[in-house]
Amino acid sequence: MEDEDGIVTERKVLVHEIRADLERLSETVDNAQTVTADIRATIAMVADKMDALSDLMR
Repeated sequence: MEDEDGIVTERKVLVHEIRADLERLSETVDNAQTVTADIRATIAMVADKMDALSDLMR
């Protein structure tokens, strides 16, 4: 796959940054005492979708 104008590289960097942000958010939620199960489930769903997107970009 060609990296015209660095777009592929930029997408990979952005996906990596979003994944890192989700991991930090997950850790924050794990340490919080007042987070509802619905919020935890929503974060998990977003993280799963991010993993799927990462797999598709390889």
